[in-house]
Amino acid sequence: MNKLLALVLLAAGPSLAAAETFKVKYPNIQWFDPVYVADEKGWFKEEGLEIQWVGEVPAAQLVPAVAAGSVDFANRHTPLVLTANAGGAKLKIVAAGARTTPERPHMKYLALPDSPIRSVKDFKGKKIAINSFGACSEYVLKEHLRRNGLDRDVQFVVIPDPNQEQALKQKLIDVSVVHSPFYEKVTKTGEARELFNDSVVDDGLSGMLPYFTNEKFLAAHPDIVRKFVKVLVRAADWTNAHHDEAGQIFAKRRGLDPRYAGSWEYYEHGLVPGDAQVQWWIDLLVREGKLKRGQIQAKDVYTNAYNPYAVAARR
Repeated sequence: MNKLLALVLLAAGPSLAAAETFKVKYPNIQWFDPVYVADEKGWFKEEGLEIQWVGEVPAAQLVPAVAAGSVDFANRHTPLVLTANAGGAKLKIVAAGARTTPERPHMKYLALPDSPIRSVKDFKGKKIAINSFGACSEYVLKEHLRRNGLDRDVQFVVIPDPNQEQALKQKLIDVSVVHSPFYEKVTKTGEARELFNDSVVDDGLSGMLPYFTNEKFLAAHPDIVRKFVKVLVRAADWTNAHHDEAGQIFAKRRGLDPRYAGSWEYYEHGLVPGDAQVQWWIDLLVREGKLKRGQIQAKDVYTNAYNPYAVAARR
């Protein structure tokens, strides 16, 4: 009898273990993402999670995908979360992502080496490539232009980051607005010249690139959210201490040339440091007519409650 029981338990063991592994639906993000690092190092597995890569979701569809539940988490800019919630979505930021610093900015603004463009003042009448409307590449630059009296004097052209290098070389555009890892190659090889980066606007306050989920998933799987954030934070902190290795992992996972690998700087422990990073965007979207004043409160958009480093959890 004991032998039979032992055989039954032995046979059931792998099945039980498999049942305890939660599959997190996650998109193959184009830009640098510590989720690749954590997956490569097996840290999700340690927490009983498995990243179920759903394929590359177009940047413009990441927020709708989370809202619809076709992916469980995503990494996209704050204004898109805000406007989605204003439209009826129920999204919650659960971790801060990359932060803009002068050394590791979120975006760089590039021109050809022989271009006469030297500063934002030279953008008047020029074609500027952005990866999508409604997010950082449009709004941060618009704010910089507005402060320099040029808010209606440029032509925006939507071109995905991977295609902007060629468009710039062919002179289909005058300025390229790109994120890591797409600015590394052209700047390191001298094929393009950096004009400035997004840290010029309020020292990069706009630069938080957060991780978010939908409130239905949050309510149904709070422990999964805690585990995901725990691993994400571990990978982000590790990236801050090992930028070169993190960049190489990302390049490997994305099939990129490792010579031009790059990574971002991350908010310490993935904690949203306060309302300011969200309020900056609320104020801008009110000015742009995308939100009504008082329609959304910063404190309602994000939470540190699922972060193991949070001292005072708030929802």
